[in-house]
Amino acid sequence: MNDLRLIGLALALSEHGNFRRAADSLNLSQPSLSRGIAELERSLGVPLFDRTRKGVVPTAFGRVLLDKGSALLREAATLKREIELLAGAQSGELRVSASPVLGESVVAIALGQVSARFPKLHISITISHPDQVVDDLLKGRADLGVANVYGSEQDRRLVIDTMDPLPVFFACRAGHPLTKEGSLSLRQVLAYPLAAQTLRGEHAEVAAAATAVSGTPLRSKPVQLMPATDSATRGAMFAPQITVSSLSAARLIVLHSDAVFIATAWSLADDVAAGRLVMLRVDEPAAKSSHGIIRLADRSLGPAEKAFIEILREVEAQAHQSDGVAYF
Repeated sequence: MNDLRLIGLALALSEHGNFRRAADSLNLSQPSLSRGIAELERSLGVPLFDRTRKGVVPTAFGRVLLDKGSALLREAATLKREIELLAGAQSGELRVSASPVLGESVVAIALGQVSARFPKLHISITISHPDQVVDDLLKGRADLGVANVYGSEQDRRLVIDTMDPLPVFFACRAGHPLTKEGSLSLRQVLAYPLAAQTLRGEHAEVAAAATAVSGTPLRSKPVQLMPATDSATRGAMFAPQITVSSLSAARLIVLHSDAVFIATAWSLADDVAAGRLVMLRVDEPAAKSSHGIIRLADRSLGPAEKAFIEILREVEAQAHQSDGVAYF
């Protein structure tokens, strides 16, 4: 297994192109990383990296190692995991990558209940853009993903269990000009800065259509990307004026500005009850999200992962009982 560890060092060095940054990412000292790379080069009998003024660059030998080594590490992790599952391991690790709206509501609640059921389980959650969620799975950084699956449905490397669209709502600070209106159009809401992740799929189409109408000056700007051609490019998206990667950041921005954001009723409940935030009534046809639970097609589910999916479905059902229906 030491050779696998050394290959992991080489992969990190290639990714960062710099010994110091790579060592920091691995929580190692720079001399330890240097010794590891030197040991790997000695064992193979070839130089793997060239040290240049612009950084560390893989040699031809290094490129072969990196190409095959990444797959080898994934296979080793899968093998270890399969053996643990066969042994009925109830401890170990559960790593979930999720997009903000789901990750900071139903996913976090479900993980709390999983922790109660498996007290020895080490749990980690990463809040990411949907494309990053898929990347986390493909690169072995996560066991399960929960995110908008727009653009990933045809990827044969993935298995996607669809989820019902989760009710979410636009919200703004108390005293915001929009709170003086009654029923609002999406056009009126998006005349103010939107603090959110880049919208995708039907959400992007609805937002782009609303902002394309002439009249009210816009502060949110639609951005069209290239049509999806592979797993790294997933179609047209809508970029809000304020792009955030967490609901907590969006909430603070909204509390101190005229921006609006999108969140679940659960996420908004305390602030609404305290009079800090107001849930807006948007009288527009709902945009139904395409969220799902994502996993790798070639990996079996462990006990904790099965429990997480089961619990997440229960929490999801409770979320749909929230007052009001707004699926934007």
